[in-house]
Amino acid sequence: MAWTTRELEILQTTSRVSSVFSLLGASFIIITFCSSRSFHRPINRLAFFAAFGNILTNVATITSREGITHGNSSGLCKAQAAFIQWFMPADALFCLAMALNVYLTVFKKYTTKRLKNLELTYVLTCYGIPFIPAIVFLFPKDHAGTPIYGSATLWCWISNEWQFLRIAGFYGPVWIVLLLTLIIYILAGRVIFNLRDSLRKFAGAEHTSSSHTGPTRDTLGTRSSSVRPGSISPGPVHDSGVPAVVNPLTSYSCTISSGSGGKEPPLTVTRTRNSGVEANTAAWAYCRCAMLFFLALIITWLPSSINRIYSLIHPDSTNFGLNFAAALVLPCQGFWNGLIYIVTTLPACKEFMGNIWKKIVLPFEAMQRKLAASRRRSKASSLDSLNPA
Repeated sequence: MAWTTRELEILQTTSRVSSVFSLLGASFIIITFCSSRSFHRPINRLAFFAAFGNILTNVATITSREGITHGNSSGLCKAQAAFIQWFMPADALFCLAMALNVYLTVFKKYTTKRLKNLELTYVLTCYGIPFIPAIVFLFPKDHAGTPIYGSATLWCWISNEWQFLRIAGFYGPVWIVLLLTLIIYILAGRVIFNLRDSLRKFAGAEHTSSSHTGPTRDTLGTRSSSVRPGSISPGPVHDSGVPAVVNPLTSYSCTISSGSGGKEPPLTVTRTRNSGVEANTAAWAYCRCAMLFFLALIITWLPSSINRIYSLIHPDSTNFGLNFAAALVLPCQGFWNGLIYIVTTLPACKEFMGNIWKKIVLPFEAMQRKLAASRRRSKASSLDSLNPA
């Protein structure tokens, strides 16, 4: 069934509006990350690197059907198709890189420095792997001389004559990446959740026992530590939001003297601090943040994957609803990433907006008030000159 002009206009407008929102989200990530070190957490760093791919994806999707109208052999069509084939899957690979950071943190005790050392590898891998098919697909043709890149309804991409490549060279690999990401989150989430649960129980038991016992006397600066049997060994807490999963249960005691020449016995206060709870809570927060990016990917890829499976099963049929859903969500990678970035760094975003208000808005308002006052004085002076005493 052929598309109507009205349907094609709706699909084109939808993809362009979604692309604009995505560009805004990706641009916000890049601007804030470059403006303030408050955003320089490891997961934000990966979102920052992915944002460039989001922007280049939207350069292609905002063009929409212009590539098709220029013809399958045009440079615009080929460039549009190559950009979509290259940068859309890169976003899924960056999500896998976030999951690998969670795995390395939880199971291998990677520090922040070691994670940063992996960033170049992540960038080269996430952009390098999809680059290969994006370039290779420029050259082959079928027996009828039809190139791989051509009309795909929404934009130039893998043409209908090469539909099997849409699954084999695009959606299939993406869903393999998403499955690997999900497996990592399940494994890491179980470990972090179990440790947090056990640490809460231990903290509750410590609180109950301490309420029945008086203060303990000890020498100044005494420190003892213990690790529960069967728990993960202690690891470092990273200063940028990616702590190792640890379980140290540390107690401190300090002696307070009244300074009365030793006439009164010193008072010793014992305080139990479970740094493992803090570390594991932060590790869970990092994992939860990364899983939000994963959820955004599911929202992005599921409708379009169903659409492609439908078109593979029914090559001579069209479904406006599925194509509309694909036009709505596929260009939105940068928007979802930007939204999650804002939610998970809300204090830093508030600080950033506050600085903008102080440096730009307030001086502008002050200038406007001065100009208004100057105009009032000029008007008053003109009235005085027209009405001499």
